[in-house]
Amino acid sequence: MQIEQRLASRHLVLLGIGHTNAHIVRQWGMNPIADVDLTCISDRSVATYSGMLPAALAGQIPTRDMEIDLVRLCASVNARLIIGTVTGLDSNRQVLHFADRPSVPFDVLSVGIGSVPTDDGVHIEGDSLIRIKPMQTFLQRLDVTVNKALKRRTSMEVTPRSGEHNAGQTSPAPLKIVVVGSGAAGTEITFCLPGFIQSKTDVPFELQIVTRSDAILPGVTSGLRDRAAAELKRRGVAVHRNATITHVDDTAVTLQDGQKIVADIVIWATGASPPELLSQLNLPLTGSGFLATEANLRSTSGAPIFAVGDTGSIVSEKVPKAGVYAVRQGPVLWDNIKALLAAKPLSNYEPQSSFLKLLNTGDGKAIGEWKGFSFGGRFAMKLKHYIDSKFMKMYQVSGSMKADTDMMQCKGCGCKLGSQTLNTALRSSFALNEAASASEITTAADQQSNIDQAIPADDAAVITTDGGRIIATTDFFTNPVNDAFLFGRIAALHSASDIVAMGATATAALANVVLPEGDTAAQQTALHDFLAGARHEFAQMNADIVGGHTIVGPRWEAGFTVIGNPPATPLLQKGSLQIGDMLYLTKPLGIGVLLAAHMRSQCAARDYESLIAAMLQPQHMLAKLATDCGITAATDVTGFGLAGHLVEMLQASHQSATLNLKDLQLLPGAAAAFDAGIESTLAPNNRAVEQHLTAAADVQSRPEYRALFDPQTCGGLLLGVPKPLVQKFETAMVEADLTTAIAIGEVVNKQPNSVLIQTT
Repeated sequence: MQIEQRLASRHLVLLGIGHTNAHIVRQWGMNPIADVDLTCISDRSVATYSGMLPAALAGQIPTRDMEIDLVRLCASVNARLIIGTVTGLDSNRQVLHFADRPSVPFDVLSVGIGSVPTDDGVHIEGDSLIRIKPMQTFLQRLDVTVNKALKRRTSMEVTPRSGEHNAGQTSPAPLKIVVVGSGAAGTEITFCLPGFIQSKTDVPFELQIVTRSDAILPGVTSGLRDRAAAELKRRGVAVHRNATITHVDDTAVTLQDGQKIVADIVIWATGASPPELLSQLNLPLTGSGFLATEANLRSTSGAPIFAVGDTGSIVSEKVPKAGVYAVRQGPVLWDNIKALLAAKPLSNYEPQSSFLKLLNTGDGKAIGEWKGFSFGGRFAMKLKHYIDSKFMKMYQVSGSMKADTDMMQCKGCGCKLGSQTLNTALRSSFALNEAASASEITTAADQQSNIDQAIPADDAAVITTDGGRIIATTDFFTNPVNDAFLFGRIAALHSASDIVAMGATATAALANVVLPEGDTAAQQTALHDFLAGARHEFAQMNADIVGGHTIVGPRWEAGFTVIGNPPATPLLQKGSLQIGDMLYLTKPLGIGVLLAAHMRSQCAARDYESLIAAMLQPQHMLAKLATDCGITAATDVTGFGLAGHLVEMLQASHQSATLNLKDLQLLPGAAAAFDAGIESTLAPNNRAVEQHLTAAADVQSRPEYRALFDPQTCGGLLLGVPKPLVQKFETAMVEADLTTAIAIGEVVNKQPNSVLIQTT
């Protein structure tokens, strides 16, 4: 089953998916706006809820509990997600610019990219300083910083620092950690950091806070401040007030008055300052550098642009930079987006006069205040956890990876015709026209008299012309990603893979595009982006798009006819395997099952990133390296899966092979998807080749075995490397920094079944 697609005439774009813009994504999932599409732009595939970072730091919750998986969230509401970096904005043309992809148009734009810690005028040297933002990577970066600090200590002389220990003492000097900033963020980090440090090392540590303020937690009641100060004192945390840092290096922070505070690690948690991008958007700014807005959150420029959360500052209000305000802006922003698209008046956002404040003290307790009343204890922590968890549940996609028999047909290679149906049709066709085919097309199979062998063994045709030989192939499929530019890149690489797998050089491509019905301008933009993505990849092969054909249909489908020149060396062909050849696979498996999971909104962000990276990994340099080494046997692993394409090679070569299941590499997340029963809709057809495999019953339930039948969009190459060439090939890969090929099996004498699956 396929759902007809239609391109919208208007575009809502969210730049940054923080607290406010995330609300728009959620509302979109419940009630999308007619004839409008939603694009979310983020420099990372995961967003972090700042309110839960301290709990993750203290080890009280898993890191995933504080994360919003933007890939799954956007997939669940049918929104396009672009993971990239914006470089500018043209408010007159209403487009956002990127460094490495076409501009994105908008009818309404909401900018919510947050803020960054202030470090104006501070000279920073060495590796000791770590900023709390971006929060998505804070814990990983902190882990690296702690390890570097410990290594620096071990590389130094054992002599204790002067005044810290007597010469006869053998216990290590404490690790000195300075937290810069005494607002809610800096104070909570100081409270929760011990749990993190103690999980990494047994070395003792000391914490200190350095702040420009004359007191910690400026802006809170004296009751909450006193509770926090008492807790810091109880833990022996020194607080340096009215202190301005001018220099940071691997040994100390230097204050404006010349005082040095010894520091192995410096955590920067100062007040909010504007990200550099805001100055590049050519929009009105406040004196502090944030985007200036009216009370309705719209830019004072009058453009259809909103600025929310820390990113925007209402010129008529003085609103602190705090997440609670960003959360409350969400409903107002949603109403105003709909109003702006409908040409109706906008509503003003009225900041709340007070709000509940809760600070995690890292020991199972919290302190807080509400309307001037301060309190603390375990009940406060339970309240905080309840509020934070309730908020996060709204944005964490529910459900589990499970099979769905009613799922629509997969996209990418998952929409291909099954090999049995295809081969039956081709056999009939070649039987009727065998003589004509043999006179026009020269292939490795043309010398065979058997009708079954009249089908060309290789997927690309070798065509003899008066000017010599050329290689030609064609491929197309349904768009597997909600991004025309990315689709173009994937389609180009996949369509050229048959030529690449023969060691040939692509020179020209003809586009075949089916665009969905819809707005003419949207179709133009989609086609432009698709071709831009394809040109990006073809250019790496020194090939050009020289023409094509475009029609309108029910859904996005596209690909290319690719033409190339054969190499000076013998072609890489399926039928060239010899006994003793080692089988090398150049990419991990699992592309099909992860695309199927993505259609269910169940492909995790980091797994999706690995999936896209694998598909976009070009193979033409590896193919050239193989031909240069004297290798002659190869194919590409695409729609029919590793098993299907391996059996094709073995049958064309009249050989068999052993396959070492333990050596197969799977993409991150693929094994979990297989274990959950997810598979591409083409996988059942691909299992037709099981009759040619020998495998123990217990092996057949393993994810690596199921991966043998998984269709691979932009899959890798399968190479047959003669043993005398193995060392040369592996050395050449290392020298060329192309070390992705892994030995997975060996060609053996012809057996009753083509492939013997081994597990040891």
